[in-house]
Amino acid sequence: MISRVAAATALALAACSSPPPPWYSSSTPTQVLTTLDSAGIRDLRAVYRAAVCRRLPAAGTRCDDVLLALADEAGAPATLGRPGAHARYRIGVVPGLLAECFDGIIRPFAEAMDALARAGFVVHYLPVAGRGSADHNAAELAGKLAALPADPRPLILIAVSKGLPDALSLVARYPQTASSVAAIVSVAGAMNGSPLADRLNPAFREWVSALPMPRCRRGDGEEFEDLRREVRLAWWQRHRTAMTTPVFSLVTTPLPDRLSPILKEMYDKLAEIEPRNDGQLIWYDQLVPGGYLLGYVNADHWSIAVAPSHKFPPLAVLFRDDVPRAALLEAAIEVVDGVLEAPR
Repeated sequence: MISRVAAATALALAACSSPPPPWYSSSTPTQVLTTLDSAGIRDLRAVYRAAVCRRLPAAGTRCDDVLLALADEAGAPATLGRPGAHARYRIGVVPGLLAECFDGIIRPFAEAMDALARAGFVVHYLPVAGRGSADHNAAELAGKLAALPADPRPLILIAVSKGLPDALSLVARYPQTASSVAAIVSVAGAMNGSPLADRLNPAFREWVSALPMPRCRRGDGEEFEDLRREVRLAWWQRHRTAMTTPVFSLVTTPLPDRLSPILKEMYDKLAEIEPRNDGQLIWYDQLVPGGYLLGYVNADHWSIAVAPSHKFPPLAVLFRDDVPRAALLEAAIEVVDGVLEAPR
């Protein structure tokens, strides 16, 4: 969601201001803490766990080390998946904030996209402006979807971090184009934004948004404004009735030994509010009301999508990025396919 350089710069700048901005403002919509079923969220953790566990190597990776098993998770499910999902759906991957700025260096889910292609899926990487607002990026996505080769198979969009607000804005603003999207899989999706965006927004808008980066155009600050909690909650209030595309959430919330050291400073900031966070987002801020919960992944916000230490071994000390991304995405597609194809 937020690059280390951008976040570190913004934190330093924010520390120089006096006083620091509060965590919340009076314009934040009122909220209520409730359970999954009360929020209309359908719990698919058991069936998703079964789909993931089948894909893990027989030795070396325990399923409970990949997916957190919470006390309220149901028992063994009936299997939803069936062969041939590649014949029914295409896959589109929508990256998050600043991804464009590092494209060519590292790309979200690169190895997982290769694995899906080997499994027979048509996979489209759908890059958007790394420092573009959700509305701007929704327009880009609409153009990219309209330009795809003709294909009767609808898309399952994998939306990473800020890619979720971008994808939701696509559905709300371009319903005709978005009719080709059968479902959205939110991976560490910034559904409710982050208190970090509230705290760092002034410094980001003034400095980081305009920081020259050769691979991406400058922003105007709206890209970070879109990640403020009050902005995201207000957006959902206005547009929730237009959300007819089902959203399946994969939530990241690492145990301490799975948090990348590079994210610890931001994790600690969020832990002042809620220790169950991924270094960028609190776990409940990744859930979509009326959607589906796939599972809680024992990985942080960056490691769920990229593996810097694989490409740059000297960085291994900074990351805990040994995550079975291909298995997680393949299992998500299997479960989504089963839900979409189930008799109504």
